[in-house]
Amino acid sequence: MARRPRASRSGWPGARWRCGTAATRWAPTTMRCCSPPASRQMTSTGSKRPACWPTGRVRPGAAEQDQPGKPGSPEEPTLRPVTYTPLGRRGLLALATGLAIAAPARAETYPTRPIRLIVPYTPGGGTDNLGRLVARTLGERLGQPVVIENRGGAGGNIGQAAAAQAPADGYTTLITGNGIAISDLLFRNPGYDWKKDFVHIARFASTPMLLVVNNDVPARSLAEFIAYARANRGKLNHGTPGAGTSQHLAAALFDDLAGTQIIHVPYRGTGPSVTGLLTGEVEVMFASASAVETLIREGKVRALATTAATRARAWPELPAIGEALPGYAAELWYTFAAPVRTPPAIVSTLEAAAKDIMANEAFCNLLMERGFDPAYLGHAALDAALDADRRRWEPVLQRTGITPE
Repeated sequence: MARRPRASRSGWPGARWRCGTAATRWAPTTMRCCSPPASRQMTSTGSKRPACWPTGRVRPGAAEQDQPGKPGSPEEPTLRPVTYTPLGRRGLLALATGLAIAAPARAETYPTRPIRLIVPYTPGGGTDNLGRLVARTLGERLGQPVVIENRGGAGGNIGQAAAAQAPADGYTTLITGNGIAISDLLFRNPGYDWKKDFVHIARFASTPMLLVVNNDVPARSLAEFIAYARANRGKLNHGTPGAGTSQHLAAALFDDLAGTQIIHVPYRGTGPSVTGLLTGEVEVMFASASAVETLIREGKVRALATTAATRARAWPELPAIGEALPGYAAELWYTFAAPVRTPPAIVSTLEAAAKDIMANEAFCNLLMERGFDPAYLGHAALDAALDADRRRWEPVLQRTGITPE
C-alpha cells in the first residue's frame, strides 16, 4: 500500500510550491507567488490555471498533462520572497505625524451618544427651567439628545459634586447658578473646587430675582415692606433653594442694608421653597422670576421689587431694591460647565454649539418669554465673570456674618 502523504499547514497533503522549471529550491507554502493570486495562465488544454499551483496534487478536472511537474505542463512563474524593510527614524516620524493628524478627525465625531446635563436642583426652579430649554435646543444642534438629570440637595452641592466626579469625556455636563463661585466660602467641604474641577464653557442667560411675598403680608410696596420688616425683626421667614444660593445671598444683603432680620429657611430646591411660600411656611422669597411669574400673574403671590442694579426689562413697573437701598444689587445667572479634564476639542465643540444657539433669534425670544434675559458669554469671559462675582460677594459674607457650614 502506498504511503499516505502528510498534510501541510496549507491544507494540501504534502503540498509545496515549485517556482520555475529550473528552480533549484522548493519554497514552503507560506510564501507568496510573485504573480497576483487572481492571475491565471493558459494550460496546454486551453483551460486557465493559477500562476502557481501546489505540486503533488491534481486539480479537480485537470488533464494529466496539466499537472505540475509532468511533461507538457506550462512553465510556472518565478516565486520571490517578500521582504520587510524596518522603519527608520524618518519613517517613524512620518507615521507619528499621520496618527496625530488622524486624532482630530476622531474628535470631530463627538457626540456619538446622549449627553447628560445635571441640574443640581429639583424640578420647577429657574435653573431647571433654563436647563430644559437649553437641553432641547443644544441637542438639536449637536445631533444627540441632551438629557436632564435633577440632583438636588445641599444648596446644589450634591449635583455639582456628581458632575465634578463624572468621567471627563464630554457626556456629562452641568448647568448651575453663579453662586458656585463662592461655594468654598459657604461650605467647609462642598465636594468640589469650582475652579480646579470644572471648565466653565458658556453662559446662556441671566434672570432677575424678585422680592415676593404671600398674601398674608400686608405690604403693597417696597417702602411698606421695608418698614414692616423692620418692625417685625425675627418674625418673618424667607425660603430659598438652599444655603449659599443666589437667593440666600440676596436676602442676606437685604438684611444688611435694610437693618432687618428675616429668618432663612433653606429648602431642597426652588420648587419646594415656592410651595412653602404658598402654604404659609414662609412669608417672603427672593425668587427667580421664571419660578414665580405665573403665580404673580394669577395673584397668588405679590411682587414688590427686583434685585438687579436697575429695573428689569420684563418688569418695568417694579422698582429695583437699589432705589430704596443704595448699593444693593443681587443678580442670578447661569454657567454651563463640564469636568475639568474634558478634552479641549470637545469643550470647543460645546462652546461653538452654545454660541450658535444664542445667535438664534427664535431661541432668544423663547428665553425672554420664559422670564430670562439672553446674556451669552464664552469660556474666557465666563471665567472672568465668575472671579468678579466672587470678589464682590466675599466682603458681603464677612460683613453679614455668614460663615462656612
